[in-house]
Amino acid sequence: MDQIRADQVKLPKNQRYKIGDILSAIGLKKATYHDERKRIKNHTDKYADIKIKVKKITEDGKCRGRLTYGYRRVQDELIKLDVHIADAVVRRLMAELGVQVSLYNRHKNGKYSSYKGTIGKVAENLLEQNFNQAKPSLIRYSIQMLRKFA
Repeated sequence: MDQIRADQVKLPKNQRYKIGDILSAIGLKKATYHDERKRIKNHTDKYADIKIKVKKITEDGKCRGRLTYGYRRVQDELIKLDVHIADAVVRRLMAELGVQVSLYNRHKNGKYSSYKGTIGKVAENLLEQNFNQAKPSLIRYSIQMLRKFA
């Protein structure tokens, strides 16, 4: 919205879009627009001092240069410092600061895989078969086509 208005500053006043027209096209109430502008303009981070404490706690908890304190340990340390916030807030602040535990995370991508590598011995290709076909076999393709029209 503000970008559209900024782009139109150079235009004569009668050629500019009106705020009400833009807001109705977006589907936003005028009061909501002004409230959000005010909120963005006067933004203060209410957790700024707590973020500093969280960063210090996690830095103190490093082991061999890696982060070892999870949100529960961080929250316990914050309670010792007489800072009482919810665990969800601690998790969110740690995510914003990028101080998640990296040492004990076994499932980095969260995806299960039972693959354990090549087991056993791979037999030699004595028949010289090509297992990487670029196009389908003509025999197999013709059989499929016959079945389709039969």
